Amino acid sequence: MTGTVRTVVVAYDIVSDSRREDVATLLSGYGPRVQLSVFECQVDGRRGLRELCAQLRRTVDIETDQVRLYPLDRGKDQNRVIIGARQVEERQDFWIV
Repeated sequence: MTGTVRTVVVAYDIVSDSRREDVATLLSGYGPRVQLSVFECQVDGRRGLRELCAQLRRTVDIETDQVRLYPLDRGKDQNRVIIGARQVEERQDFWIV
């Protein structure tokens, strides 16, 4: 990332299991999962936000799914309040041979 890094909270409700998994995989490349359907993503300024939105539009079904992005003002992610210590555990895929 070369520009101004921004934090974007992304929440989603995806009908299809496979699309939901695709969205989670996409978002995991931008930042940590903080709730089952919520990520705190880091994007490179407005351009990065536009790119993330474009990728999400290509992944979801705009008729049945919904993704909400909440860009935070610069530095505001430092003011977040977290109540509780539960960590969301990522599902680990494994193969049985």
